[in-house]
Amino acid sequence: MTSLRNSRKGLWAAACILLSFVFIMTVRAAEPKPGGTLVFGTENEFAGFDALKTRGFAVCDAIANAVIHERLFEWDENGELLPVLGLSAALSDDRKVWTITLRKGVSFHDGTPFTADAVVAHWARLLKPENRFSGRDTITPILSVEKVDAFTVRFVLAHPWLPFLETLCDGRTLAPFIPSPKAVAEDKQSRAPVGTGPFMFKEWLSGDRFVLVRNPGYWKPGKPHLDGIVFKPMPDHQTRYASLESGQTDMIWTDRGGTIEKAEKDERMVHYVSEGTGAEIFILNTAKPPLDDPLVRRALAHAWNQQVCVTLSYQDCIPFVEHPFGVDTRCGDVGYRAHDYEKARELIAAYGKPVEIECLHSNTKRGREQGELLQQFAKQIGVTVNPVGMSFGPVVKKVVTGQYQVSTWRIPSYRDQGPSLYSAFHSKSRRNWSGYRSEEMDRLLVEQNTETDQARRNALLCEIASRINEDVPLIYRGGRRFHVLAKQEVKGSSRFQNGIFALSDLWLDRQPE
Repeated sequence: MTSLRNSRKGLWAAACILLSFVFIMTVRAAEPKPGGTLVFGTENEFAGFDALKTRGFAVCDAIANAVIHERLFEWDENGELLPVLGLSAALSDDRKVWTITLRKGVSFHDGTPFTADAVVAHWARLLKPENRFSGRDTITPILSVEKVDAFTVRFVLAHPWLPFLETLCDGRTLAPFIPSPKAVAEDKQSRAPVGTGPFMFKEWLSGDRFVLVRNPGYWKPGKPHLDGIVFKPMPDHQTRYASLESGQTDMIWTDRGGTIEKAEKDERMVHYVSEGTGAEIFILNTAKPPLDDPLVRRALAHAWNQQVCVTLSYQDCIPFVEHPFGVDTRCGDVGYRAHDYEKARELIAAYGKPVEIECLHSNTKRGREQGELLQQFAKQIGVTVNPVGMSFGPVVKKVVTGQYQVSTWRIPSYRDQGPSLYSAFHSKSRRNWSGYRSEEMDRLLVEQNTETDQARRNALLCEIASRINEDVPLIYRGGRRFHVLAKQEVKGSSRFQNGIFALSDLWLDRQPE
């Protein structure tokens, strides 16, 4: 009996040792491996990283920007304010002054110390009217940014403004990110950006690659794990996915349902999804005939079939939307103009003149699909649409200078759409590229900008969505949902918020080449 007990004890001890070994090996296997270069396949060439010079800023630009530069704060996955270059934010009793305490011991990649001077210089540059910052109309409540001491700044507002913290945290624009004052002064920031982030700029070969290397002096201990990141622009979705299959890239951005479906069946791949706000749209130039007549705009809206677009062109990888606030926002009936050929024909008949329109779109396969779909739907109501494909830059230039009739466009995916909508549709905004004018819309936009009760402000935003659907300065092509495909070897993060994947957390679990 004693022998049997001893035997069992021996077996149990051996099992415990084996389990401990397996546990230890599993933990070790999960520990980040330093080194290696991540290759990320993007859709387009980056537009640049100087807030005053960069007009178009796509989601992949934002992903790259977020590892070079840093904000004062960001939101964590639970919606809590997370300190980055800022440590705390205190609001005055009248709710018009925010005092920000800054992190000490941080330097820019060029060795310039990060202090209050850098924050003040950056925001003063954006706020200075003669600099004509393209996003100025999204930050109109900010009157000034002042230095209190070396590591404290004060933001002074014209009135209490609920989106203030969202503005400091927003990762989809350049405004919240603090660049090196030296790089800005030397006019290098657009093509050779300098920030405080975990990766530093190395080289940019247009049309081929954008290369970053590890910041050895990064203020977060142990980060980043990678030696570098290479972003490779690949406008063709099939080419981009083929590069992932072959190992030429480690991760890719995509919005093609076919490649997503294929990746989900491949055990070598991981599919990451991030819900967003905003929308894929056609922007309509309401200041140029025949789209200056709301009858024509409404007719096009009823001719358009968003569900067909979402299903055929996007293979249902983005949602159907009736407003720009994301699928989790409930606004009730906002008067969305559903697909209805009969109603569209009645509106064109009431207009009483032939309608022929040029539609600009990107020269990608997706862009051509969008132009052709609008052409086919419009043909059913007797309207001629002539699609014109162009590269991303010229499309942006034509839209922002008003030299277009219809163009594919996007409402960016901001957590708070209020400032963006104010900028896009207020009659006095320089970013009102649709040329839309409405006293009622102006009133709603101003009210939501100054409203301090969140519930009331949400109701005002829903009224704005109704006004958009009534007057049709845009047509929804679908909502925003973001997809990144990665190899199994890419480890370390599933943080994917509002389209921005946290590349700074990643590491590669593979053998050195």
